[in-house]
Amino acid sequence: MSSPRKRSKIYSSQSRQLTEPQLPLHIALAWIIDRVFPLNDDCQPVPVYSHGFVADVLRILAREILEVGSQPATFVSLRDELDPLVRKETTEILKRNNKKRSRGQKVQEEFEDAEKYSNWMTAFGDKFKDVAEGCTFLDRLEKELRDRLNYADDDEPTELPEPIERHSPLGIFSRNLLNTLRKLSFDETTHLSREIAKWCGLPNAGTSVHAGIWSLDRRSGMEDTLDKRIKAMQDYQSSNASGDYSNALASLRRFYDYQFPSAGRGQHQHALLNIATFQYSTGGMESAQSAIDEAIRVARTAGDKACLQHCLSLAQRIKHETCSVAFTPSETIRIRQNPISTSRLPDGQTPMDQLWSVKSALDLGEPVHVAFRRIHSSLGKELSTEPSTTDEERKISKVWRTGQKLDMAAWNATQSGLWGMLGSSVLAEFHEDLALDDLSPWNDGRLTVILSKAQRAVERAEYDSALAILLDISVLQGMSIQSYHRWSKVVWTVLERKAKMHGDDILLSHISSLQPPSAYSQRQGVGGPSRETGHPESITLNLIDEQAPSKGITLIQEHIKDLFKKVEKLQLANAPSHMILPDILSAVQLTSELGLWALYRFGVVVLCEVLLSMEGMGMASKTIREIEIVWDQISGGDDLECIARGSMCLGKAKLDVALDDDSEDLLDEAILHIQHSVEVSTNLGSRSLILEGISLLAMIYELRGETQQRDELSQKYMMVKSGDGVELYKAKEQVVRVGEIVKMVGIRVAECWK
Repeated sequence: MSSPRKRSKIYSSQSRQLTEPQLPLHIALAWIIDRVFPLNDDCQPVPVYSHGFVADVLRILAREILEVGSQPATFVSLRDELDPLVRKETTEILKRNNKKRSRGQKVQEEFEDAEKYSNWMTAFGDKFKDVAEGCTFLDRLEKELRDRLNYADDDEPTELPEPIERHSPLGIFSRNLLNTLRKLSFDETTHLSREIAKWCGLPNAGTSVHAGIWSLDRRSGMEDTLDKRIKAMQDYQSSNASGDYSNALASLRRFYDYQFPSAGRGQHQHALLNIATFQYSTGGMESAQSAIDEAIRVARTAGDKACLQHCLSLAQRIKHETCSVAFTPSETIRIRQNPISTSRLPDGQTPMDQLWSVKSALDLGEPVHVAFRRIHSSLGKELSTEPSTTDEERKISKVWRTGQKLDMAAWNATQSGLWGMLGSSVLAEFHEDLALDDLSPWNDGRLTVILSKAQRAVERAEYDSALAILLDISVLQGMSIQSYHRWSKVVWTVLERKAKMHGDDILLSHISSLQPPSAYSQRQGVGGPSRETGHPESITLNLIDEQAPSKGITLIQEHIKDLFKKVEKLQLANAPSHMILPDILSAVQLTSELGLWALYRFGVVVLCEVLLSMEGMGMASKTIREIEIVWDQISGGDDLECIARGSMCLGKAKLDVALDDDSEDLLDEAILHIQHSVEVSTNLGSRSLILEGISLLAMIYELRGETQQRDELSQKYMMVKSGDGVELYKAKEQVVRVGEIVKMVGIRVAECWK
């Protein structure tokens, strides 16, 4: 017996003209697959139907998919063949369900749903009586079919395997159909809905008053859909701003569950991109990586170049933040005066990618003055043109036009940060003003600039001015939870700095109790933002973990800040000089090589303090030479602490040399430096530096026999040491008031400023 004649295969998964007569049949087969393999809410298969029934259905599917029949099945033939089988199976399911109900047992939702569909093909035809409902059905069918497909070989295994293996004939058919459905535009989906209605023999062929507009879960037209989408986006924005990330993610998914006509393109890749961006911003790096990989695949399939470029940009950021480190444990720390190699940090393809690379380059150890080239190259990518062959022709851009233009506010803000690192406050403030001119009142970039202004005011000991900048209602209104954490951290830093300068340990302890631990906020990797984790890092509980190999230095600038913090703790603990020297020398060398001149000058002052503490080593002359090299820059800067400590260190060094050489000129210079230090320390509010300066001056006047000035200084010393009760009370009241403001702002943020 000869085998049945095979039908000519004219179906193509790449066709988008919808001239394929078998496409309605394939949609019906996908509907049968969806019905015969039900899934629960966790996307796990549920064995609702008997094995014999499933085998009969699969036999019908295999015949049509493999095209071994003499002719394709029609809607009527498929209905007459399948629905009797379904009715028989539904009767048996109903008996089993009723038996469970009689025993008081709960019937699963999937088994109850199976009772309702006793005529699968009849129900399929009813879906296309209205073309809008038919479009809704097609969109849902794509999602349901994908859930039943073992789509990726590297996916994590589930409790039960997916019903369809992607390399099987059924899986290949499903994948081809998925590719076709994903490429359909809105107009093509409308046409397909009408073609299926004709195939089902409906008299009106799926006519509808909403033939050109539809959405998932929508039956009342464009206005209803628009209202739902607006409500979903508003819920997402408010939930994200208040820190309700679970509801924010659900609202974002709900927003993209609706399709809206827009240049005939789908929104799947845009939904995945926005979900990946959300996961990235909240620290879910693995989820973000998975979503962005899928977004790249879908965007490439859809030919959406703009979306693809955004996806590639985010994928590059995730890769660098999770995989890159400045120096590995086996690598010697060495700063090279040239750009980071493109193998470690590829050049950005868009202006904003290039601008973003500035932060990553600095984290990886690129000097600040070298990183400036990225500022100019980002502007160059925005303005790059190539000359045309003729003078009459317009210039043609060399860059790939994707809509990612250079944000001039971000460009100026980045320049401001770099100038601040180089120690030029004038240029930093100039670019901050330019950035503020381009930013809206509640833009996140505006907050970054305002925080920088407040921190610069703190360096000038203008604590009240810094608080006035931070507590301005225009800064607070509409603040998100992420911005709130950044803002509150700077507010507490201002209060801590003031209390630390006054030497008020009790007030410092009170401020520490009002704010979350610093370990709750951290940067995960290169180029990434600081994120609130809500919990500290895990604590090592055994010796084996303590002896585990180091991960190296992830962020070089964070490493330098840690060195300064360590040196400060050792100085407060009066540790021996030989224990402090390695860390401060390393910090000074790194800041010098990286071009962090503000930190470098402060490091030189701290190094000279350590050298002076080495008694009997003759370090006074060396201290004078080291400080005088940078003294002009220190005295011309805005960092009052650096000026006060540097002037005190210079005065003490000259005092040592003057006493050894019996030089009155050096002694007079030492007095001037110490007096200058006391004057600056008074403006700074540093109680310890004032006491140290007064005691040194009193000792000098005692040596000179000037008893009147000595007595005046002694009285002043006692007054400063005893402290001003009124001033301390005001400082405590200020902390209490500011703490209440921070608390109330946090409440308003959690309530979405309602």
